[in-house]
Amino acid sequence: MKPLWILGAAILLGLAGAAVWYVALRSPDIALRDATLEPHGDGLALALTIDNAGPPDRLVEISTAAEGQLILAGALFSEGLAIPAGASPKLAVDGAHGMLTGLEGGTAPGRLIPVTLRFAQAGAVSTRARIVEGMGESHGTTPYAVPEGEPVPSLSMTVTPEGDGWRVTLDTDNIAFDEAAVDGPHEPGHGHAHLYLDGLKLSRLYGPSYRIGALPPGSYEVRVALNTNDHRAYEVNGEVIAASAQITVD
Repeated sequence: MKPLWILGAAILLGLAGAAVWYVALRSPDIALRDATLEPHGDGLALALTIDNAGPPDRLVEISTAAEGQLILAGALFSEGLAIPAGASPKLAVDGAHGMLTGLEGGTAPGRLIPVTLRFAQAGAVSTRARIVEGMGESHGTTPYAVPEGEPVPSLSMTVTPEGDGWRVTLDTDNIAFDEAAVDGPHEPGHGHAHLYLDGLKLSRLYGPSYRIGALPPGSYEVRVALNTNDHRAYEVNGEVIAASAQITVD
């Protein structure tokens, strides 16, 4: 017969193991933060940051428990938006974002609305989005037409495999990336870039290189657009100054 202390230790170890397994099962690799709803068009635009500490995943659905309809807008995908491994992409009004219409109960600033994002691997992840006052059309949605006499920025891009991810390399002219001036007033020939994957904003770029982490299998559009300090896309002859490339992950 085994001593009681051995049986007790075994039971405790078993319970501890079960607890660790339970915590691991309940701890998703994906977390949501900074969720806001801003007046936009006929509804409210949902913006938030997706922190993915784990492997690649896909955003396949967004929804709300509140009265109203929440859909994904501004995205280019058929099987869900890819979320790179180790990345913190954003739903943002200048790219893929949520649109909430038909909300009942008013849209007073400060009201919290429950939202849920469902991922192919991480499952459902929920948060609450705070209704905020509009920032105006110039923030992220209205381009900046380069006037005559101002230097016209140019951009080209290459995307090459790097380990289990991809290296984005930019070649620019007539623009200085200026992180210190971001959110400030426009200064000719200064700004930054926005990087998108099938419409999902992966990052702001303040330099010529960026690594995209591992992706789920599929084909994707990588796109970079040049922006002013105040986040208006540089535009010439009605066209945004941007570069794009197609990549395929087997």
